[in-house]
Amino acid sequence: MTHTSNPSISVGRLLAAPIDPWTYRALGYLLLTAPLGIAYFVALVTGLSLSLGLAITLVGPVVFVLSLVVFLALAWLDAALTDGLLEANTTVLFPDADADLRTFLQTLVLGRDTWLGICYLVWKSILGFVSFVALVVAVSVTASLLAVPAFYGEYAVVGTYPIDTLERALAAGGLGLALAYVTLVAVNLSGHLSVLVAESLFPRDRV
Repeated sequence: MTHTSNPSISVGRLLAAPIDPWTYRALGYLLLTAPLGIAYFVALVTGLSLSLGLAITLVGPVVFVLSLVVFLALAWLDAALTDGLLEANTTVLFPDADADLRTFLQTLVLGRDTWLGICYLVWKSILGFVSFVALVVAVSVTASLLAVPAFYGEYAVVGTYPIDTLERALAAGGLGLALAYVTLVAVNLSGHLSVLVAESLFPRDRV
């Protein structure tokens, strides 16, 4: 099956983000990144802490190798998700399973994809946290502003500014629309950034 590349970024595409279907695929991707980022963070902290804590025991090297395998598998999973949702030309390479144990371990421990995969998981953990906070704030504020025209009056307040006239209520609603537009543009841009990072670290043309 022929792999289609993600749509190229341009000023025109960014300005048309609200009507671009790819924007909503990027939105779904960012929403998935939040829980996955937490999972990646937990896996990284657990694997690294166990590897360091058991380093002086015979079990230490085994835990370290298993941790690297898990990290590489998670990086592969996330790259596949980016490939599937955002049409990125990216893939993470595993050591050859048919190789002898020494070659496998050498490729795993010294391989670029292993350590770049760890850096990638750290990046996705940060992106997941930032995306979650930003989207929650943006959606909450946008929804509140858009609801103002329907409920303005004595008790409607934006910040410390009372909304007690129709003109102010419509202005608040317009501000909500503007914030929704800016949020969708930011989502589109974040999707392209995610593709750029994944393709830069794990280009498919290495295969």
